Parts: sequence; C-alpha cells; structure tokens
Amino acid sequence: MIDNRDLPSSIIPMQMPNIPFSALSKFLLLRLAALPLVFAMLAGHGVRAGEMPPPKIWLNHFKLGSLADARDEGWPVTREGLDTAFFGINTLWPLKWPLPLSIPPETAAKTAAKLHANGIRIGVECGYFDHRARLTEPDNPASTVVPEHELPLLAPGIGEHTARVEIAKLRPIWQAGHPPDFIMLDDPMRRLTVPGQDSLGQLFTGMADYPTAAREVVAYMHTMRQQFPKVKFVTIINFPNWGWKGQPAFLVPPGRTTPLNWGDAYDAMETLFAVVTEAGLDIHAIQADFPWRYYNQKPANAIAATIDWPQRLLSLERYARVKGVGFNLVVNSETGHLSAEAFAKDTLQYLDAYLADGGRPDHFVVQSWYPHPEQLLPESEPDACAWLCARFIERLRAIHAGSPPKPSTPQPTPLDRAEPEVLLHMLEFLDPPTHQRLAPQVNERWLNHHEDPPVALAAEELMGLRTAVSQAAAGKPRATVVIGDQELRPARGLKPLPPPATGQTAKWLVEVASTASASKLLTVWVDGSTSKPMSPVWVARGMSSLLAVEVDPALVKDGAVTLCLGETGKEPQKVAIPVGEAAIGN
Repeated sequence: MIDNRDLPSSIIPMQMPNIPFSALSKFLLLRLAALPLVFAMLAGHGVRAGEMPPPKIWLNHFKLGSLADARDEGWPVTREGLDTAFFGINTLWPLKWPLPLSIPPETAAKTAAKLHANGIRIGVECGYFDHRARLTEPDNPASTVVPEHELPLLAPGIGEHTARVEIAKLRPIWQAGHPPDFIMLDDPMRRLTVPGQDSLGQLFTGMADYPTAAREVVAYMHTMRQQFPKVKFVTIINFPNWGWKGQPAFLVPPGRTTPLNWGDAYDAMETLFAVVTEAGLDIHAIQADFPWRYYNQKPANAIAATIDWPQRLLSLERYARVKGVGFNLVVNSETGHLSAEAFAKDTLQYLDAYLADGGRPDHFVVQSWYPHPEQLLPESEPDACAWLCARFIERLRAIHAGSPPKPSTPQPTPLDRAEPEVLLHMLEFLDPPTHQRLAPQVNERWLNHHEDPPVALAAEELMGLRTAVSQAAAGKPRATVVIGDQELRPARGLKPLPPPATGQTAKWLVEVASTASASKLLTVWVDGSTSKPMSPVWVARGMSSLLAVEVDPALVKDGAVTLCLGETGKEPQKVAIPVGEAAIGN
C-alpha cells in the first residue's frame, strides 16, 4: 500500500494545559450548530484520478425547500448542471414545534419529487451520533422522534439507534417514494471519539478507541442499508481540526491538549476502512471539509505554520485514491460573514487554485455555515446561492474547453481565531498578574467580536502575548517523560523538581514526548491524588504535548512524585519524577 508520509517529521510543539471548553466562542457555535445555515455545491461524480471534474455539481442549501414551487426559468443553468441535491437531516425532521430551518413535510416531499423528476439525485447529511433523541415507537421506521436534552451515552448500540432515529427523521421524503441516494456521515469518527463539539456546554466523554467507534459506524451503515438497499455512503472529515500521520492539526482550540487536536485522521480512517471492509460494506467517498483560508494561508501557530497545507490536503486526496474511493473537497470561505459576493469570489478562486495545484477531486463542495448567501433562488440574483451555482458550472465548462485554472497567490499569515483564547488560558495558569494585565485588551480586540467579520489583533500584540506565555512557561518547573512502545522513563539529564511548599500545591508542567511507533491516547495523573485526572491527550511519534498539574506536598514520597500514564484498557504505567532542593531556581 502506498504511504504518502510526505510531511516534515522533526516537529516538537509545546501544547497548552487541559482547559475546559467553556470559552468556546459564539463564532464556533455558528460554525458547528446542529442546524447550520449551510449550502453546498459539489462537482460531478465518478471521475477517474487525473481528469478534470465534469461541469456537474451537487447542491445543498438550508432553503432547499424553495425548489418545491420553483419555476424552471428561475434556475436554468443550475437545473441543467445539478447532479445531486442534499438535505441537512434536521431540516427534514417533522417536529411538533418546528425549528427555524425546518422544511414542512409536504414541502420536503414535493421538493424530493421535483428533484427526481428532473433526474437529480437526493442526498442527506447526517450521522449525528452525539445528538440525543428518542423514538416513541422503536420498531416503527416512521416513528415520531422526540428531542432530548440529556447527553447521549456513546456505548455499543449507539450506531444502530442513531440510524433508526435518522430514518424516522427522513420519513417525509421516503414515505413519498423518494429515498435518499446518498447518506453523508458528518465526521463520524470525531462524533464518536471527541463528541459534543456542536454547541456550548455539550462536551462529554466519547469512545476510547477507534475500533470501537468504527464498529458503531458499521452498525449505522447496516441499519441504513436495510431501510435503503441502494444507498451509498460518504464520510465527511473536518480536516483542519485533525492531525495527519503524526503531524499537527491546523487548529488546536481551548480545551485540547495535543497538537493533533481531535486525533490522527490517518489512524482513524485506516481503522474505519478496515472495519467497514470486514463487515462487507463500502465507503463511496471521503469528503474533506477544508475552508479557503486553511488552504491559502498559514496559521499563526508556529508549529502548524511549518506544514505545507495545500500538500496536506492533496495527500488526503491521494489517500482516497489508494483506498479506491472518491474524493470530495469542500471549498468555502469565512468571508461568508461579509457578503454573498465576497464568498463567491473566494469559492471560485479556490476551485481554480486546487486544480492548478494538481488536485482532481471527484466532487467539488462549496459549503457555507455563514450568514451568506441567504437565498437559494432566483439564479439571476447575485446574492442567491443558485447564482453561484451557475457561475461554478460555467467555470468548469470553461476549464473543460481549454481555459487553464489559475493558481492562487499566497496571502499573509492570518491570525488563528482560536490562538488568543488558548494563550490567555495558558497565561492564566502560569502568570495570573500578566493575564490580568493583558486579558482585557485581548478580549476587547478579539474575543468579543465573534459575531462580526474577523477582527485582527495587530501582529505585534499577538507576538507580545506569545512571548508572555513563553516566558511564563520557561520559568515554571517542568517534568519531561519519554514514552515508547516498550518504555516509559524520565528524559535523560532531568534535574530534580522543586518540592511543593508546606501546605501549598505546586504548579508543574509535564511534557510527554513520544518515540512510539503509533499515536497513543493517554490519561495522565499524579499517583495518590484525589483530584480528577486530566482529560486524555494524544501523543504522537516525534512530538510532545505539554500539560499542567498541581502537586500536593503529601504526594512527595522518598524524594519523588509518581506520574501515572494510562491507556484505555491497559494497566497504567508509572514513572518517578525526582523532587529536591537542587532544582530550586533552575
């Protein structure tokens, strides 16, 4: 099997302490809401690797129901070039009290009928394992679905349960004789292992390993296939939030303590494909959610900035080819906060740039969870989604006629929106007085503006915040341990740590460096501590994660403090960290 490990391997990042996700911004809430203002266009299907995608698109818009009564002259280019239109699962959900984006059942049925009458296939984006709902008649596929506010239990059986819930949510279209042609699972491995990212206060514990999660995805697929025998499956991956082959993610927001953020997507996908194949099922395509700025601009984080992000994305497309499945690419832009015009400009630029760089996706996906474009129709209005659909189709036609795709010009490094939040949390732990001095300014200039278009902190202000964190971390005691396939030991040359003062807890940084051949999900705690262990962290070969611990004097025994590192289902490993006066002031 081809293994495109074409990214740098000598990256040793410094990570943040374990921090609650309570600071998740309103901006991220808009991005991840269960019913986002979302539309998507995807180009063509079944293209062999190396060929330009045909001028056919897929479309999703939160007002897809407006097609039910649309006149043909309102969307001529889009209708001709539309291969598939897909719904968001919760827009179809028949509710006693409809949500703002709900499509009435009769309108959904009429829309589905019109799509199939025009030879347009139907898809549904779904797979919300970490959203809880209850069936009033569990054995009835057309059961009423009742929302529940409690957090779901992500245990064996959640895959089949989620599928049955979503089959019932889909009843407005399949009861009308129009079952879905595509089921598009929204980052299923993330939802099962790192759940609760969709809204504030919704974080909870996920499944501990990828094989367990993959088996639930398979149970979901089996249940869907029993109801819809001809349906095909697409797995979506929110790629900037994942690491890849041991290398860091683009984003590491507050609360995540590993440079891989949600984990290693390569490990997750390898496990998923193996379990799906063993079950006699298949994945039709991988769809990468990868907005424009992650492709064309480097992150402000110094570690993530070492990665060639266009090549990172191209490596995922090559991975799909190795697996023999299709590859879909989301092309969108955060300028959807500003206007439909700005969003369309970036979307079309992204199309050209990816093709110019050698990408050949089977589907181009233009997806917005931002306020713009607000309307689907008519195609003649520049503020409508169908207007962008038409321009997209025309550009693909022009490329097929010989117009070369235009490469992009790299833009200046932007400010990663999550970084100031992470830095402030780290500073609050390490240096409270400096945190009190800098926090009001950063909050005013950055963190309180999430509803607006991105507001940039001046580069020198961001560098000042980074420097303050670096200086504060440099002055704190640090224990470094090395974990490998068969070993766990203190780093060589480790000096004793200063003991905690009598009656006071000491703040230490614990750096976990990995020489192991595979990524590990570890829980780290101080032996004998009665406090809750830190959340699990990922460590990957050639990289390190920095965590924070508080050590009580009573835990110092025989001149050492014992750290425990545990993998799920295995006996914890212990390592003694020397404590002594010799380290004071170092």
